[in-house]
Amino acid sequence: MSDSFNVERYQAAPLYDLNSAKAVRYGRDGWLVRVQGPESIARIPIEGISFEGKYTVPKRYLRIISDTVQFNIINVVDVKNQNICTLEKVGNEWLVRSMNPVTSGRHKPPHAQETPTGLFVVQEHKSKMFYYEDGTKTYAGFAPYATRFTAGAYIHGVPVNNPNGSIIEYSESLGTIPKSHMCVRNASSHAQFVYKRSKDLASLVVVID
Repeated sequence: MSDSFNVERYQAAPLYDLNSAKAVRYGRDGWLVRVQGPESIARIPIEGISFEGKYTVPKRYLRIISDTVQFNIINVVDVKNQNICTLEKVGNEWLVRSMNPVTSGRHKPPHAQETPTGLFVVQEHKSKMFYYEDGTKTYAGFAPYATRFTAGAYIHGVPVNNPNGSIIEYSESLGTIPKSHMCVRNASSHAQFVYKRSKDLASLVVVID
């Protein structure tokens, strides 16, 4: 199920109209918002930064980030051209720290979907992100140096189709066409670079097309 903005209900937050208290759309996991009211009430007024509009959202869906946090690392993923660029703010300048080919998500229901576009906050790191065989609960392998930015979407290294296998550095598919389930696949050394530089709740991922 998805809303009129093509945001699926799964792993999303309901956003309510300010006046009618009616849920009118879904907010993607990892979207950045500005809190507009007290944090003590059940539904908190917000204004979108990753999206347009003002709504209220149940408090349990929010992770409050201190207003002293500065987002000095931004990873820009270009799903049209299948590449990634990591930027770092130093003083008043944004510096390019890396550029690499990637493989983003493809549309192949029910198990694979496109990498969603937009602005997201880095939320979680896993040195090994284990994954199942499609449609099962059997581990098929792992992806190294995984940095999660929304729902099941990670920036990670080349998948290893063996839970006990060794890290693979490169895949010939990088920089070609979307082939992932939703994630952004990198050369494993570059995934490690992103993994080390991008701090939880203090770095951003911007996906463009």
